[in-house]
Amino acid sequence: MIVRTCNRVAHNNPKTFFTNPGALQMRALRLLCLIWLAAACDLAPQPPQPTLAALPSPPVLSFTATARPTRMPLPPTWTPSYSASATPAPRTHSLLSAEAIRVEANIAKIENRRRVNFSLWLTPREQLVQSATLHYTFPQSGKTEQRRVPLPPQKLGETFKSPLSLSFSIDQMPLHEDRIVYQWLIEAQDGSLLQTAPQTFKVTEAIAEERRDDLPIIPAEAHFWSDFPNQAILSVRLKPEAPIRQAKVYYTQNTGLVLFSFPVRHVPQKRPGEEIQISFVFNDELAPQIPWQRLEWWFVLTDQNGKQWRTQPQFNEYSDTRFHQWQRTEGDRAVIFTYERSAADIAFIKRGTDHALERLERFFGYRLLYKPHIVFYNQPRHFKAWAPPNLADRFIGLASAVWGGVVVTFHSSLEYTVYSVIQHELTHLFQYQAMRDDDAPLWWIEGTASYFEERSAQDYMARARNFVRRNGMPDLQRTNRHLVARDVSVTYFVGAAIVDYVIQTYGLQAFQRLHIALARHTPFDQALQQVIGKTRRQLSQEFAAWLMR
Repeated sequence: MIVRTCNRVAHNNPKTFFTNPGALQMRALRLLCLIWLAAACDLAPQPPQPTLAALPSPPVLSFTATARPTRMPLPPTWTPSYSASATPAPRTHSLLSAEAIRVEANIAKIENRRRVNFSLWLTPREQLVQSATLHYTFPQSGKTEQRRVPLPPQKLGETFKSPLSLSFSIDQMPLHEDRIVYQWLIEAQDGSLLQTAPQTFKVTEAIAEERRDDLPIIPAEAHFWSDFPNQAILSVRLKPEAPIRQAKVYYTQNTGLVLFSFPVRHVPQKRPGEEIQISFVFNDELAPQIPWQRLEWWFVLTDQNGKQWRTQPQFNEYSDTRFHQWQRTEGDRAVIFTYERSAADIAFIKRGTDHALERLERFFGYRLLYKPHIVFYNQPRHFKAWAPPNLADRFIGLASAVWGGVVVTFHSSLEYTVYSVIQHELTHLFQYQAMRDDDAPLWWIEGTASYFEERSAQDYMARARNFVRRNGMPDLQRTNRHLVARDVSVTYFVGAAIVDYVIQTYGLQAFQRLHIALARHTPFDQALQQVIGKTRRQLSQEFAAWLMR
């Protein structure tokens, strides 16, 4: 996976810009956005100025993404015959007891090779499985298909060692389709049927790789100790029936959009039934961390017999209690962390944040898979007391898909900070969730975020028009770095005006379909042609004529 950063930068000399920090901490961030404080501006009040993109090499840390939040085994629906929308029943089927075949995990995901994968883990408790069929429908087109799935080796009382699995190229989905409604139909040896509840897989709300939800839970006592910013210690105490040969920790800060996993170096070796403790140290060596981000973590254990277990996922916050008395406020769509703010201020931030997320859901056509955590600093110097040295130079907002949250500092006014800075960063969280490839241009990424700012001090349309009048229309085919190096105004103001033009000319549906295409691993230029029928060059020419009309 390519790690990408995008930085909103302002300097006294626009030709001097942040390129590539090269440090391990920065390389470990995926899709990082920084809003930097402007040094000068020809409009008042001074807003943050535009940015550039650095494209560092992939992180040396190994990490994977996962399929969905951990949950308990799914309750099956037992029916005497197939439903009307499924495969016609060849004969009359009888009911089966609820525990005859148990569903352990039912997962749909996008694989790295541009494939959609459906997996079902079963435990045949009283009867073996005779056949399995996946029935799925594409709602927009109405296209329906059903496929028989090969059965793995099975034994009564044991969970399948490999799941029932079906995958196909994402290109087999009808154009612009963003979801699949699917249902498993399982026939037992005596002809009775198990029909799982219909579920919806949505490409803009999908994640990759499973997080071993199929494994049984092993009883364990979990402990979490936070010493921000130095480290957090994740540990479990348990009494395994057989010695543990291998342990691996899994953690995510955004319900699995990005999932990290690391082997535990030391696993205590004791006799069966004796208590052991397994620990992992989480710190900034893995990636820069902001305070109050939620950690969801668990261990996957392999005993000497090869049997695997997982501990119950835990949810903790990487708390920072050094300098401020933080107050935690949970809104409908986000969790906000403030200090030394009045009740009225907190209510204003909460109301504006919930409004921004609801608005972005309507515009993008999908929701975030997690509640973002928003850390609100009152002053830039307070923020610098936290920020790593290579991140602390005059920025006022930062978002990361790794964290599943944003950090901002007060700038200009409370209204501006909430309705411009926070809204800008939340827009990036929506983008990060859908974009599967890393080739979307910065003028689209930052332009979209600037377009959704509701209290921006700068008129992006006027700034874009002035830029084009002075310099001509920029070549949108040029590389991101060169484009930003030429003039950072292109990334934000011209980019925002292009997004405005696309929505006004081709409609909000085109904007949504473009993100659906990106979520389907379609390269940006190809997605542009699929949705609006234009190349970048054609879009540039049309936009310039529209802008200067």
